Amino acid sequence: MNQSLRDQLKSWEKQHKEMIRKGRQKNRQPKSERLSEDELKDLMGVNKPTYKRGKGGAWRVGR
Repeated sequence: MNQSLRDQLKSWEKQHKEMIRKGRQKNRQPKSERLSEDELKDLMGVNKPTYKRGKGGAWRVGR
């Protein structure tokens, strides 16, 4: 009879241990992402308008 799927997977893992190890080691390298100064400011929200509560709702205040 056919083996269960779990048993098939275990036997496949035993046969391909080296390939699995190499794949895991490749993914461990940290990815360095360099952002420009403008992109960092945009993420921090520096260029967004600021609002102030007042009579009649929110009013935009100068930057």
